[in-house]
Amino acid sequence: MAEVTNQKYSILIVDDSEEDSFFLERALRQSTRFQVVGAVRDGEEAISYLSGLDQYQDRQLWPIPDVLLMDLKMPRLNGFEVLEWLQKQSFPGLKVVILSGSSMAGDIQRVKALGADAFYTKSAPNSKLVEMVGNLEQFLINSGPNSEMPIPSPKPE
Repeated sequence: MAEVTNQKYSILIVDDSEEDSFFLERALRQSTRFQVVGAVRDGEEAISYLSGLDQYQDRQLWPIPDVLLMDLKMPRLNGFEVLEWLQKQSFPGLKVVILSGSSMAGDIQRVKALGADAFYTKSAPNSKLVEMVGNLEQFLINSGPNSEMPIPSPKPE
């Protein structure tokens, strides 16, 4: 039986900011555990990817990820709407990790209620992304059915 610590995670990045996606992908590539399988710009495109629609039909090119790393505030469909859609779908083993500029208590409670597995706050200095990727790696390695969702200290609304 293979050691769990050797597991590699495929990640789909869902973020409307090209700059955030670029730096996030660069930080993820510094870890041997992560493979970015795609990056999409909004919730509608994320649903197309996960559903295998349009250009995402070929699962050899566009595999179902292990981790959906998603922003909340996006055009067309936002992260909350994607989480609502995911509740009606079946993607066994898919971990949904929110990476958002918002750390308001209401947003954190809502994503938790909608089934997100983890919530990380985007930090202004991109150097903090490497630290966040390390934290994400540890969460994924140690997560089980009763794992507590890692959340930041909420800001009052």
